[in-house]
Amino acid sequence: MDIDSSRRRLLAAVGVGSASLAGCLDFLSDGGDGDGNGNGDGNGSGGDNAAWPASNSGELISDFGEDDDWVPRHGEIEPAPDEAITGDQALVIESDKATASTGLAIPDGVDLENWDASMAVKVDSANDIRLEVLASGRENHLTSIRQIPEAYEGWLRVDFGYIMKRGEPDLSNVTQLNIVVKGPESGPTRVVVDDLRRTEAAVDSGKAILAFYDGLPSHFDIAADMLEERGWAGAVPVDPDRIGGSGRMNVSQLQQLSEQGWDVCSYPESGGPLPDQSAEKQRERIQQSISALESYEFADGARHFFAPGDSMDETTHEIVREHHESGFLFGASPNSTSPTGPHMTSLIWGPDLHGGVRRAINLSDQYNQLTVLRIPGIVEDEADSNANNMLLENFEHLLNHLEHRGVDVVTPSDMVDGTMDSESESDSGTDDGGPILEAGNEHTFDGSGSGQTGEFELAGSGVECRFSHEGSGDFTVEGTAIEGDLAHELVVDTTGSGSGKSFTFADEGTYQLDVQADGEWSIELDQPEVTSSDLTSLPVEQSGTGSSFVGPLESEDDISLVVSHEGDGTFLVDGFDSSGSREQVVNKTGQFEGSRSYAVGNATWFNVEATGDWELLIE
Repeated sequence: MDIDSSRRRLLAAVGVGSASLAGCLDFLSDGGDGDGNGNGDGNGSGGDNAAWPASNSGELISDFGEDDDWVPRHGEIEPAPDEAITGDQALVIESDKATASTGLAIPDGVDLENWDASMAVKVDSANDIRLEVLASGRENHLTSIRQIPEAYEGWLRVDFGYIMKRGEPDLSNVTQLNIVVKGPESGPTRVVVDDLRRTEAAVDSGKAILAFYDGLPSHFDIAADMLEERGWAGAVPVDPDRIGGSGRMNVSQLQQLSEQGWDVCSYPESGGPLPDQSAEKQRERIQQSISALESYEFADGARHFFAPGDSMDETTHEIVREHHESGFLFGASPNSTSPTGPHMTSLIWGPDLHGGVRRAINLSDQYNQLTVLRIPGIVEDEADSNANNMLLENFEHLLNHLEHRGVDVVTPSDMVDGTMDSESESDSGTDDGGPILEAGNEHTFDGSGSGQTGEFELAGSGVECRFSHEGSGDFTVEGTAIEGDLAHELVVDTTGSGSGKSFTFADEGTYQLDVQADGEWSIELDQPEVTSSDLTSLPVEQSGTGSSFVGPLESEDDISLVVSHEGDGTFLVDGFDSSGSREQVVNKTGQFEGSRSYAVGNATWFNVEATGDWELLIE
């Protein structure tokens, strides 16, 4: 199977630091040759009469002619008049090593805010191609990384979506563009580029497609209901030869999903990777898959192709463009929402929540991009979890994160039909001014010695706990769910007299507290409303002794923490985001000093349990 390799390629692609993308980049021909309306017809031509892979959609940024001062950064560049698809010449970017790059400085700046960038690329020897967009200085930039299929040589069109961000780039004033090509480890690296364009973004909010590969029982039994609750529909790439087979949905189940707005798409995997076969055989398999899906009344979904083994060569690409309106395969980055090359739409391995997926969703929200996620089988028991499936709790976390970021879940048909914009925007997230967390309940308890509180209700939201204890021994408070669930059951764990506070998340439900103490104590639980105005911007430096929490914090990028602890006992730091997800950041005993990273949502809290003095520097 291709799952492991796709996951490894994602981690390798997004794990490369942007320092390796360093470059320079002068500019923009201001009057594009198109109408600037960004309207496409979904067939890969950009809605115009330009010969593919050129496009007339939007506006031309560079035709790589003599008037555009591209300069080499790694390797060499040279004009290629015989390869030109726009203007008088294309540009060769090449190196005998693993990296080749070129840059274009833009002294007067160019506006890419609410615009999508795309470019025609002819691949001779390359693993991925990157566009680095510098906006008001090197310290403020966005990077797109687009994986090239292993077997691919020839022309394609790349729609750039951002997967890495540094600083606070102002896309209304882009002052430099870098094109960076990564080739084989020992080289050589070579591509030809032309027709770098900007096209108006088709939407004004982030979008996501959830692709439930193979149509597995867990997709029907678990995922379908969870999406239906949110008013969402997914995509099911299936091999018609395997419908109703062992461990696959049957026609009736797929038709039920289709009636709910899902796309049942073509995924002709049973014959292996298509590039291993002749052009005639590839065309036959693709046509047969379409015909079979149409016979089951899945005509809408049959318009969309998912590449078996994430493999595609120039021949496959040509046939897919001929017979389909969109195509999907692993690409490592989000996508633009006004695609000029929709037949190579990039997807990402969905279970890698903290390996790039959450970041892709966050950037899709911020820059109105489309993230396509491959969802494997879903398992409820951690004992059944492996690299080729997804835990139910992680899938639920993914849906919650999409919801809290206000990212709409759409289908491939929405993408090509121009119906990605919903009639009403989601009331989740921070951008609409609504609450990040709704207000819940307040409760106060007090007592002496060990015991159990009465039952009480909590809303599905964050829970702040403030406590005091006048004893000399251990003081622990554990939350018990009568009905519901706590992100962390141990609400308090400290020793001796004093006061402190803690933070966790609760599902809506009924709870009680089990208290272990040797003196008088009091506990206050509060579920305050949290809005964007309550968030503290980074950096934040905070210190304390014993139990406490820091937050809510605002950050659009992953957080780095510098942590120290002077106690001799347990030292725990847990991170929470507004979806209720908990991630253990530090679990140490005794003195500790180190750094950690944390993948954020749209609001973040850090809960600290310590036996001595501690400090957190969060940035």
